[in-house]
Amino acid sequence: MRRYHILWVGRSRSLEAKTLPALRQHYEVSVAHGRREAVDICVAQETHLTLIDVPTIRFDLEHFCADLKTQNPSLLLFFFLGRGMRLDQLPRANGHLRQAFTLRQLLGRLARLLPERGGEVIAWQGLQLHLDAHSLSWGTEEILMTPRQGVLAKAFLEAPEQVLSRALLMQEVWGTSYLGDTRTLDVHIHWLRSALLTLKAPFQVRTHRGVGYALVSLLPSS
Repeated sequence: MRRYHILWVGRSRSLEAKTLPALRQHYEVSVAHGRREAVDICVAQETHLTLIDVPTIRFDLEHFCADLKTQNPSLLLFFFLGRGMRLDQLPRANGHLRQAFTLRQLLGRLARLLPERGGEVIAWQGLQLHLDAHSLSWGTEEILMTPRQGVLAKAFLEAPEQVLSRALLMQEVWGTSYLGDTRTLDVHIHWLRSALLTLKAPFQVRTHRGVGYALVSLLPSS
């Protein structure tokens, strides 16, 4: 199975030397020292988490994070912070560590964000959702996902061909019945549709206007 891909962004050679060997034992890791290089890597390769060494970057962090999220809305962001840096003055991140941290601390935090792969599988007509691994596969192709994307895919795979309302999906995935702003749901539905296309899987998330969505098979009926 493929490993999670992490993008390491920063200019501290000493921090690279400290962290990269350990990271590469568990993940596929790319390194970027500049903004354009980092964005190009995210465009060229599916990236699951970006580690940003905030004190060493030479560009606008907020715009950079917005660019990465535009390329991949489900991308996880993790900051390395210097002493005295305030989180409330930085873009929202999924995790952070202040220097000096240990490798055990770093690997522990990442393991919670990128769970080990394997375990229970939900399957329908050959489309497989690996729950513990947070991956979706069709044939030999596989895509990794965030935990919330996994919950969304699980809702559809447990009720194939059935129309699931937006209210039900909001409750299942985000634990809320609030429908005032469902843009996050729209982003996740778009992700699932894109994932199925990337896998070349013969399935479709079909919109039932004013009602909800259904996962349908495009395989010929037997």
